[in-house]
Amino acid sequence: MQLELENKVVLVTGGSKGIGRAAALGFLAEGEAVLICARGSEALDETVALAQGVGRGRLIAMQADLTQAEAIKNVVARCREEFGRIDILVNNAGSARPGPFLDISDEDWTEDWTLKFFGYVRMAREVFPHMQQQGSGVMVNIIGTGGLRPIANYMVGGAANAALNHFTKALAAEGAQHGVRVVGINPGPILTERLQKFASVFSQGGGSPEETLRKMTPLGRVGEAEEVADLILFLSSARAAFIHGANITIDGGANPGLMG
Repeated sequence: MQLELENKVVLVTGGSKGIGRAAALGFLAEGEAVLICARGSEALDETVALAQGVGRGRLIAMQADLTQAEAIKNVVARCREEFGRIDILVNNAGSARPGPFLDISDEDWTEDWTLKFFGYVRMAREVFPHMQQQGSGVMVNIIGTGGLRPIANYMVGGAANAALNHFTKALAAEGAQHGVRVVGINPGPILTERLQKFASVFSQGGGSPEETLRKMTPLGRVGEAEEVADLILFLSSARAAFIHGANITIDGGANPGLMG
């Protein structure tokens, strides 16, 4: 299947590890120009090294703390300076801490929401006028199934994810008027450093982290970052031109509900 992605310009937040890194490398392989940003310079350097010789695209890495509104403006400005436009935004930066309700302070809630929820909102708000002016663009919000399956030990992230599912659909309604397509992806358990850390926390009641991971889906395994990246690339492509305002779950069947 030809995705017709070559020569597009992509901005991937949280692009130094996990799903973001896999997506950035996937876009490069399709011949796109990609700017990735993240807080950690070491992981960014690792991604740049991995990108050597991948496809015909070009990769730029930028260190940025997306809890800061000014940093978001700088990232968007740098992408446009280097590549002239932004065709695809992949909002992927941010995670939220697990833990019992009474152990999580107001400061914890505010810090995690500032990155995971407001980081997505601010980045979309900064990119949207450029896509509006172009009359085209795709925004892909990487959210998470925590918004679909309330879990006692994951209230902060689950609440932010639920809000982002709503935000994605609402932004899609506005984007349609300007040729801007907006979609969301709700990954379930995907094998990243973050999931491995969560597995250690959730396995403290018994069993090994490896056993905890196997039990997370009916398929008896967790997903790979590259599997989510494949979905990101498809949803960003012309092949998905009629998919708009949808929040798509990729979780190995872990969510048994009718919604998501």
